[in-house]
Amino acid sequence: MREISARRRPDLRGTKVAYHPLVELDLIAQIADRVRVRAGVVVGIGDDAAVLDTNPPLVVSTDMLVEGRHFRREWTNDIDLGHKALAVNLSDLAAMGARPLAATVALGIPSDGTSADGTVERLYDGMDTLAALHGLTIAGGDISGAPCLVIAVTVIGQMDPGERPLLRSGAVPGDAICVTGPLGAARAGLMILESPNLKPSPNLADGLTLAHRRPTPRISSGRALVRAGAHSAMDISDGLALDADRMARASGTRLVIDLDRVPIAAGVLAVARAAGLDARILAATAGDDYELLAALPTSILDAAASSVPLTAIGTVEVGDPGVELRRGAKIVVPPSLGWQHTL
Repeated sequence: MREISARRRPDLRGTKVAYHPLVELDLIAQIADRVRVRAGVVVGIGDDAAVLDTNPPLVVSTDMLVEGRHFRREWTNDIDLGHKALAVNLSDLAAMGARPLAATVALGIPSDGTSADGTVERLYDGMDTLAALHGLTIAGGDISGAPCLVIAVTVIGQMDPGERPLLRSGAVPGDAICVTGPLGAARAGLMILESPNLKPSPNLADGLTLAHRRPTPRISSGRALVRAGAHSAMDISDGLALDADRMARASGTRLVIDLDRVPIAAGVLAVARAAGLDARILAATAGDDYELLAALPTSILDAAASSVPLTAIGTVEVGDPGVELRRGAKIVVPPSLGWQHTL
């Protein structure tokens, strides 16, 4: 694997393009312009997680869930919500190929009885059950009053000796582009919660809504990708197409994805048909999947697939940095590449 260095901070300003202007990315670019990577940090703003200059490297990531913006309490229970708050952070460690060590949790609690009705205890039950599966300790945090329920989690992971984290900037022309599992389930689950008339059979509907409420961080897949010699990875949190675009721009390459090879989760086709949508486009632009997107040499693809589930969906090519979605010889331009964060 190629060495990483402190100079690697993607030019986030290059991510603003006409068909998916993201206010969040503009603000991150402004913040990145005001801070510098100093001694002790190898990778700063611009990847799935920060990398500290330790031996072996430590990997750190923070994410936040805000009531009314990222979740609705009538659609989830507190245990599931605690699970998801930790899972979305662990997914960033999975993208880097890191092994989870510890987490800290900051809670903003509204003055509506939440602090006294068992909500906090159930949130931590959900988090700690998931933490136990990955040998992680919830080691501290903070609590404050807030206008609504806010859960902010910071996770710390570590590479094993001799390992280097997988970065968005590592994709190389000639690499195969792969995903670790089927896509679209979480978005289809959210669509069902928003519009119950879209519900397919009960078994399929339950699986889709569960995918939305309780994502699975692909820690073991990320670890296997590091060991196999993958060049690059990131988690699919905002949609395959949008996240592939980010990898392409960070790597200075063009990622070409064959939509007909993108695996679709069970039940997504039925929900898409009921909503009058193209299931392939839905799967390629849906967020909250938390599968991994990886670039790896074609020479190791078969060996890697023996230790981690992989579906090859495209290639890394020389060209203008960005993502290109194809169906045969036709280039497809969807209305949006993925989940658009506005502030």
